[in-house]
Amino acid sequence: MTSSNQGEADIADVLRKSIGSPGVLTDGDVHARSCDPLRSVPVPARVIARPANTEEVAEVFRLCTQRNQTVVVHGGRTGVSGGAYCRDTDIIVSLERMTGIEDICTVGQTAVVQAGVTIEALQAAAREKGLFYPIDLGSKGSATVGGTIATNAGGNRVIRWGMTRQNVLGLEAVLPDGTVVSSMNRLLKNNTGYDLKHLFIGSEGTLGVVTRAVVKLVPMPTSQSVAFVAVSNYERVTELLARARQLPTLSAFEVMWSDFYTLIASHVSEPPIAPGQPFYILVEALGYNKDIDEAMFVAFLEAALESGLIVDAVLATSDRQREDLWRIREGSEVIVREMSPFLSFDVSIEIPRVDAYLAEVRASLLGRFPQARTVTFGHLGDNNIHIGVTIGRETLACGNEIEKIVYDALPSYGGAITAEHGIGQFKREFLAQQKSPAEMDLMRRLRDVLDPSRLLNRDVLC
Repeated sequence: MTSSNQGEADIADVLRKSIGSPGVLTDGDVHARSCDPLRSVPVPARVIARPANTEEVAEVFRLCTQRNQTVVVHGGRTGVSGGAYCRDTDIIVSLERMTGIEDICTVGQTAVVQAGVTIEALQAAAREKGLFYPIDLGSKGSATVGGTIATNAGGNRVIRWGMTRQNVLGLEAVLPDGTVVSSMNRLLKNNTGYDLKHLFIGSEGTLGVVTRAVVKLVPMPTSQSVAFVAVSNYERVTELLARARQLPTLSAFEVMWSDFYTLIASHVSEPPIAPGQPFYILVEALGYNKDIDEAMFVAFLEAALESGLIVDAVLATSDRQREDLWRIREGSEVIVREMSPFLSFDVSIEIPRVDAYLAEVRASLLGRFPQARTVTFGHLGDNNIHIGVTIGRETLACGNEIEKIVYDALPSYGGAITAEHGIGQFKREFLAQQKSPAEMDLMRRLRDVLDPSRLLNRDVLC
């Protein structure tokens, strides 16, 4: 046995003694997993520790600090920025066993959960109490509360309820040295010193790992209005957004460019609207008075049609129709099947300048790669546009060049390289283009204080 294998066997044994045999996976059980949700990238690490609670996470981190052992944290592994990628010398700490929903308070409208709870499970538990957790993702069946806190995820309803940051009241985290920081605040107002949760929200697991959280809930909406509309130009898209914002119940404004809709519609037996327009939009309003809400929504659509803002519209009249319309917007499986290999981008841009930015990027891509194909869609109301790019078999080999085309155009449009997916490993080299030297220095100094040996998620972020 080599010294490396000896070390791996040794740490696996130490972990088994610490958190029990069910909490440790090795060899084939590790390699069968993928670091990437879009393609198979086997996990090269040889040990996965699966603690069941905060205390076990702390014990694992203390052991790793003593041994100078690097760690990569896994949640639902739905991230597309490379945050779950690891080296063969790392060990994985997976929060998959930490799935407890400890409390749902109907009076305070809060939930206390472990970090491994999926968004879907939290929503289901809240629904039983007549409540709703508004962070909603296409990957909600696998994405976890802890992972969405680490990346400050957004999703489909940010325009109404904000990002994850706006929906977290308190949390518990374990620092790289095993110190437990419990800041499980349940209060909407609490000005007692630094609000430490913000150190961990959006820090991508570089300052510590979130193990528990207190999240805000809202009353379960009792009405849902969904329309799918076609629009002839971008100026009218932004005008429609301005009008939609006047709806007090507006919860989603999802824009699909023609490249996205044409692809998805070709895999739907009866598309809601025929392809051929440059823009398609899913508009949703969630409210609490069905008759009043539906009347306001219909009036909004009728006014938009009469004024020529909308070319065509379909109003869902049943739960099945509403689900079908959302399924078009969430057609990621079609993109993966039809465009792989492809690169996924998650940019944020000032709303008036989005279409000009995209036109420049498409022109640059086609100028360099005539075979380039794109799909474009996103949460326009919160500045967030997703772009998928493929040039065929050479996509991954030419990844750096494609990334430069997409990212280098952003500064002149007031844009950011990530809106909700995070920096991870894939965007790390571009971070300094987005942050000032003083910001980069402060980020590194914070990390040096909490993890001077860079043992936790060492290849992520700064």
